[in-house]
Amino acid sequence: MFIFLTTAPTIFQGVYYEQISAAGLNYLSFGIGLMLAAQLSARLLDRVYAHLQAQHGGTGRPEYRLPLLVPGALALPAGLLAAGWAARAHAHWLVTDLGLGLVGARTVSVGLGAQSYVIDAFSLRAAPAMAAVSCLRSLAGFASPLFAPPMYAALRPGAGNSVLAGAAVLLGVPAPFLLWRYGERIRGASRYAR
Repeated sequence: MFIFLTTAPTIFQGVYYEQISAAGLNYLSFGIGLMLAAQLSARLLDRVYAHLQAQHGGTGRPEYRLPLLVPGALALPAGLLAAGWAARAHAHWLVTDLGLGLVGARTVSVGLGAQSYVIDAFSLRAAPAMAAVSCLRSLAGFASPLFAPPMYAALRPGAGNSVLAGAAVLLGVPAPFLLWRYGERIRGASRYAR
């Protein structure tokens, strides 16, 4: 996400030849994706948890927060591919904005689901656990501007976003399923998890 957001202005300025002030307006699609996903995710998170809890005899588990991660894990590569390969002078900028909106939707749905999972898993130590997650996310945000512009200059938006989409598919798509299957065992290895 950080790499994509770092390089998105170059798509709108370099491919569509928009002025910097107009290129910044394309971030509205990212914001719309954030807003729509926030409304939908907030409504679904507790409903899905309650449904799964009722199916399993009233017992709650942090893994019941994970189903919300699946649509977000799929939205990220879809958004990256749409934005990267649509970034051509003959393609309409709205398709690229749609990809940007999908990346925004992923940000909220995965962020909300992952935060809820961490809070449920480390309920008594939720603040330090969230601080660790935030620290890792900030390190990724710090490092991405260092190598993203040269990567996109060499690969162009389509291939650059394909690399990111491939990484998202390899890391992000299996993560909810692996945590669903092995999350309890992983939590059992920690004395701080419940």
